[in-house]
Amino acid sequence: MMDVPDVAQKTVASKQITNRLKRSRGQMDGVLRMMDEGRECQDILVQLAAVRSSVDKAMKLVVAENIRQTVEKMGVAADSEEAASLQKSLDLMMKTR
Repeated sequence: MMDVPDVAQKTVASKQITNRLKRSRGQMDGVLRMMDEGRECQDILVQLAAVRSSVDKAMKLVVAENIRQTVEKMGVAADSEEAASLQKSLDLMMKTR
């Protein structure tokens, strides 16, 4: 049975991922509008790079949550040294491109 902090963690992660994907969708809508308006290719490419970055961040969030859940299922205590080391690595991954 899940404890309350675990449910809260999953809810937070799910909201972060959903928000990131909605932002990506909004950016894509903007790119499509730009194309309809006949905007310069360079402007469109800049926006597409932003979309790619946003999707990449969403993917990192999904991977990080999957790893967190897997470690939890393995029985590693959330306050253990191993979990802290893994969290540090995940935080670093989230900061990199």
